[in-house]
Amino acid sequence: MFSVAQLHEQSQRQLQPLYSKEEARALSYALLQHFGKLSRTQLYAFPETELSPETAQQVQTAIAGLLAHQPLQYVTGETLFCGFPIEVSGAVLIPRPETEELVEWAAGNAGKQAVVIDLCTGSGCIAIALKKIIPSAEVYACDLSPEALEVAQRNAAKNDAAIHFFRCDILSAMPFGKKADCIISNPPYVRHSEKAAMGKNVLLYEPPQALFVADNDPLVFYRAIARFAQQHLQDNGSVFVEINEALGDETKALFETAGFSAVELRKDMHGKDRMIRGMLNGNREASSNNKCNL
Repeated sequence: MFSVAQLHEQSQRQLQPLYSKEEARALSYALLQHFGKLSRTQLYAFPETELSPETAQQVQTAIAGLLAHQPLQYVTGETLFCGFPIEVSGAVLIPRPETEELVEWAAGNAGKQAVVIDLCTGSGCIAIALKKIIPSAEVYACDLSPEALEVAQRNAAKNDAAIHFFRCDILSAMPFGKKADCIISNPPYVRHSEKAAMGKNVLLYEPPQALFVADNDPLVFYRAIARFAQQHLQDNGSVFVEINEALGDETKALFETAGFSAVELRKDMHGKDRMIRGMLNGNREASSNNKCNL
């Protein structure tokens, strides 16, 4: 049997070859809290608490994953997004805080009875957060990956969020029988040439199909989203997208050329170009005859 204090000390020593002292301490507490099912207060106040051999083994297995650069969220299988618990696995991206800002922006502009469509939903975190924030909204969400949709459906059930999930490839013709007030998406946007600046925790574990696009066509998903929005947005509806910080002006120009009005490029908490909103008015003919070859 190990006490909390003993396992905490051992875990920190094991993690420090790869992580700083502060990081190792925080990770050790996170593992003890998750696998020991103890609150942070309990960990601090009762270090003599004994943990079962099963818990100690789970922590050791998790440490091996962390030392192999596996993200903590995949080690524990969960994270929080907008305060809601979200299951994550290698089938879906780990939700980022910047995406929470996109959700807050969209939620602040969507009406109480809004019809919302989340394209490239992944874990379902965007759709679920919007449904929880706007309970009377009618929310749809799609993804190409069956494995991602399974995770998203479990997350919706866990959060008691009624989401209409369906499988789709937004790069292909995608018929949809509803007109939406809000279309939102965090699509793949990282260029393959940007891999060199990324950490092993991302490259080894996060699903590449949800991350990367070809360098010679990095806006391919945004053209598809704009095309879908032209067909399925209500008049004066809005599209919200997360973007590549290096392609803010280009992505903004795409939506402007596609006939969207009041296109706004907004920075994230780190001061990086990160999200765009565009509105679609009633001039559909002009939008469909745009110059960006949608």
